[in-house]
Amino acid sequence: MNTVRWLQEQVRRRLRVLFRDLLDDELETLLPLTLHYQRYLESDPGDRQSLYDHTLDPAAHLPLFGSLKGRLAGAGVPVEDMRVDPADFEVWRRSVPGLDRFYRSFGDMHIEKCLEHYLVDRLLGLSAGDRYIDVASAGSPWADELRRRGVEAYRLDLIYPDGVRGREIGASAMATGLPEWFATALSTQCAFELFHGDSDLRFLHEAGRVLAPGGRLAVLPLYLDDAYFLLQSPFALPPAGSAEPDAAVAWRDDRFRAPYSRHYSPEAFARAVFERLPPELDARVYAVSNLEKLMEIYPGQRIYCFYVLHATKRTWQPLVREETQ
Repeated sequence: MNTVRWLQEQVRRRLRVLFRDLLDDELETLLPLTLHYQRYLESDPGDRQSLYDHTLDPAAHLPLFGSLKGRLAGAGVPVEDMRVDPADFEVWRRSVPGLDRFYRSFGDMHIEKCLEHYLVDRLLGLSAGDRYIDVASAGSPWADELRRRGVEAYRLDLIYPDGVRGREIGASAMATGLPEWFATALSTQCAFELFHGDSDLRFLHEAGRVLAPGGRLAVLPLYLDDAYFLLQSPFALPPAGSAEPDAAVAWRDDRFRAPYSRHYSPEAFARAVFERLPPELDARVYAVSNLEKLMEIYPGQRIYCFYVLHATKRTWQPLVREETQ
């Protein structure tokens, strides 16, 4: 065999090994996903998001969302009403043009996304002198807008390189690696429901550690609904350890492909989260009681931030920190 033929044979052998390994890797990924999609095809048509998730059409379910307030109180969760001043909201929205432009691409959720940040701003009273972290921020420009007002604002997300780099923090929300008492304010918008297993509770314990005494926390929307259920996508595997025996499971039938999302009933939220909060957090839920007014002003927009979890870190510190159950 001459040298050229020998080299050709070596290349063929290498390619066969390479393609075989690639095929094995693809099969290892595709086979579980194929079985998952098959389960969706064979599932009960009643197990669909549109039959569970009332935030898909919030305007049609105002009485239902209003009734959750009494159920929260009955489960032992302190609840306070709050109202949005539409004129103040519109002035505020014009004051953050970068944020408003960013969320226009969200279509019928444009106003909802702006509203979530407005509520954070008003509830936390963010101002110069605060050190604030936008938790699970993804690419949001919210921290940039706050820095223009003199707030020392950071973005925290797994998409950033590990550690604190300028104003970006690459870390898990459950284990930030930040010093104790690092921040005076934290919030997470439209992310808490994605924290599977007990990671939502672990995030709240981490927030209790990272916040300075007197620091404030907002979690919104607090996805509460008539029933306790988990959403899963037919097109993506749910995260390991996300199954919950007490929760119904519904398949997504909206346009999003998030592999997992959790909606608590008021009773499940009280049991799984509120009763297990770290003792240093003084927490309550705010019920936004006049969203129907915003729905009238912004027709065609899906507005569903009915509930907000708010907490303040007590100025006293417990002698022994309770471990997350």
